[in-house]
Amino acid sequence: MGIVVLSQRGTSGGLADQLAFSAWHEAEDVLVGCDGASLALLNRHGKSPRIRARRIAGRAVRRLAGRTILLPAAQRGVSAGVDDGDHLLFAGHGPWDVPLLERLRVLRRRAKTISLWLPEVWPTQLADPRIRYEGYAMIDHLFLGVPETLEPFRTIAPTTEVHYVPPATDVVAFGGGAIDGRRSLAVLGIGRRHPEQHNQILDWAAKNNELYLYDTVSGKAHDWKAHRRALADWYRHANIAICNYGKHDQPNLIGGLRVLPGRFFEGMAAGAVMIGMPPSVEEQRRLLGVDIVESTETTDLVTLLDKYRDPAAARPIRIRNMALACRGHDWSHRWRVILNHIGLPIPDALDRRIDSLAEEADRLESL
Repeated sequence: MGIVVLSQRGTSGGLADQLAFSAWHEAEDVLVGCDGASLALLNRHGKSPRIRARRIAGRAVRRLAGRTILLPAAQRGVSAGVDDGDHLLFAGHGPWDVPLLERLRVLRRRAKTISLWLPEVWPTQLADPRIRYEGYAMIDHLFLGVPETLEPFRTIAPTTEVHYVPPATDVVAFGGGAIDGRRSLAVLGIGRRHPEQHNQILDWAAKNNELYLYDTVSGKAHDWKAHRRALADWYRHANIAICNYGKHDQPNLIGGLRVLPGRFFEGMAAGAVMIGMPPSVEEQRRLLGVDIVESTETTDLVTLLDKYRDPAAARPIRIRNMALACRGHDWSHRWRVILNHIGLPIPDALDRRIDSLAEEADRLESL
């Protein structure tokens, strides 16, 4: 009996190709790399025609026969390394990914528990009445990265245990940035940009002969591991990282929420000073005991850029952020929560990783 991580990384043409979703693959690799699981690759993504057809058929059946009815397994799908009694974990890209699991004969017959982790689902997506007829009855544990979706999902999936698990990052990969002195990259802006912010930073960087690195392209990751290595390098060399709340440019989707984005945890692990339109202050304080993103809505952006050019001003922020990440915001910390909810033992190597990060936090706080 073991843990099998079902991954979409092997599919092509779906969301797994997108840069942002490479973070979920990184999370999978932390558990697998700590001898906590084996990896099984799914061969279809949620937007493929067969999966779309299956989703439509499943809804029709459940409307007529009841919401707990599941369609017959369509094919063998993944089978290598999956044994009777295994616990299956799947990080989905959205609330419509359940047919990817429903179709797998080996999963349905052999699995002792099936857990679905949805790091990013928004309450507005759950307002779609069709979501009530997805096959959530097959899921034993549902882990959600947006706290406001917990109660809606408890209505949608009344037979499923629903838990909150926030995002994190690979603190080992993103950590290790310089604490003293000037960092070579003055400002890092990754992901969605706010045009006014961006133009202000461009002007400031030009006037002060400072390096501002920002996205100039978006789309597919040709090599997601290389992408994550490069991203970690940029963050470790960044003095300031822009951190706006998640999907700030899609107000109809987020519905007024200020969710913690992945870059929040990446910047924290690297010891960057983070400024921007901050994620929820309440959620920052609940997770960390302090809010660490300085608001450009209450303090002039250029004032903050000038302030943290001074390494002496940045130094205590760097130490605090890196120590906080080591204390509780590595993917290993999230896997510990997930495994505890499922009732599984924590692998020794995962425990050692957590202990090593705690020791690094002690070292940082002694500086």
